[in-house]
Amino acid sequence: MLSAISITIWRFRKYLVLSLVISMIAIPFANFLVIERDRNRNEMYGEAFWRFGFNVYSMTDHEVAEALGYDPENYTLPEYLGNVTYEYPVFGLIFFAIAAWLFPGQGGVQPLWFNFILALVFNLNLVLVAILLGERIFKENWARMLFGGYFVYGLVMSAGGGKLEPIVDCLLLMALVLSQEKQHGKAMFTLGLSVQTKIYSVVALPLLFILSPLSIIWFFASTLLTVVPFLFLGADFSTLLAHFLNTADYSSYIVNPMYPGLFLGTPEFSNNPVTFYMWPPALIPLVLYVAFILFTFRMYLPGKADFMKATLREKVLLLFPLYIYLLPVILFVFRWVMPWYLFWLGPMIFLFKEDRHAVGYLKQLTVVGFVYAFGVFCNWPYFISGPLPDFMIHFPLGWYTLLGLVMLIGSAAVAYGIWKWTFERRERKAQLIREAMARGELII
Repeated sequence: MLSAISITIWRFRKYLVLSLVISMIAIPFANFLVIERDRNRNEMYGEAFWRFGFNVYSMTDHEVAEALGYDPENYTLPEYLGNVTYEYPVFGLIFFAIAAWLFPGQGGVQPLWFNFILALVFNLNLVLVAILLGERIFKENWARMLFGGYFVYGLVMSAGGGKLEPIVDCLLLMALVLSQEKQHGKAMFTLGLSVQTKIYSVVALPLLFILSPLSIIWFFASTLLTVVPFLFLGADFSTLLAHFLNTADYSSYIVNPMYPGLFLGTPEFSNNPVTFYMWPPALIPLVLYVAFILFTFRMYLPGKADFMKATLREKVLLLFPLYIYLLPVILFVFRWVMPWYLFWLGPMIFLFKEDRHAVGYLKQLTVVGFVYAFGVFCNWPYFISGPLPDFMIHFPLGWYTLLGLVMLIGSAAVAYGIWKWTFERRERKAQLIREAMARGELII
């Protein structure tokens, strides 16, 4: 894997330099435009770790802010999450603790330091994506679209948001590269670290397990090394469990416009205590998605003859494409799904062996994005009553922030345009050479 990373960095060195320049420009720019609350909160908990150890898992944001003298306005979650203790798995906490140890203090340049590290990881992710795409990045339009989409997403998550997603994706992509190289034990160990940073990458576990069942030992080994010992040192995952089990203990807010539970239980925050009412339009996003799936899932089913004569393990392998294709259903299950969660499942596209499956999966993610936006419209009375205004608090300049975001996304689009033009030019030149060779012409 290290050899593949080195070679790919050399091949794409010009584009990576351009990406790094854009990332460095975006970091202070985004820091001015957006209150990066997740980054600030992780910065605070990273500092608190060296004082309270794993007992920070039993402390709320306000308790930590008061103990360390942080400004609660920018370093704690909104009031509707005021009773939430630290919920990220151990590896995520350790990452921010080490980063805070390397650059101690609070405020000032330290937040930019966190963005800088995450931007470096994001650019490594671009290299890993290029490795997984292989030659398809030169030949297939869907591969270039995926790369461009990940570029914008990763730039926003790292330089623009300071979130944990680049770390999770880096470990997940490494696991997929290692699996591709048949290093199944290392792949499982790395996937375990990814899950312990943010839990969503666990969706890759069944796929890596069926490829090498015995390698599951290494997944549990990484868990034993980085989780179990810390349970005896004060780590507590009750908040994470409440989040994962979809309970209202995490928050009475529902921020997922695709969540069908809004049909019978849309919260009414103007009442004290909070009451709930029925809202039938909340089912529209689910109906649209189910209709789309029913018209498209057949392409992911194996042939009947091949399936009937296959062994049990081979049958499971033949159903892999369908499993991956149906993964976005998860996004309808949870009450708490922010817009950028839609790309959490993007890396699973590398496990498709056929391009037509990958193209269909990209289309589905795009459809889910539109359904998410349409779900906000369908549930507009609820979202305008609380979730949307609370989300806009993160943008202190109000609507002027959109101008900055347009510039940020525009710079990413220009970089992608340059990259795409040079790649297509290279492919056209290669095609001309192949045609000339086929005619028997001498190529000098």
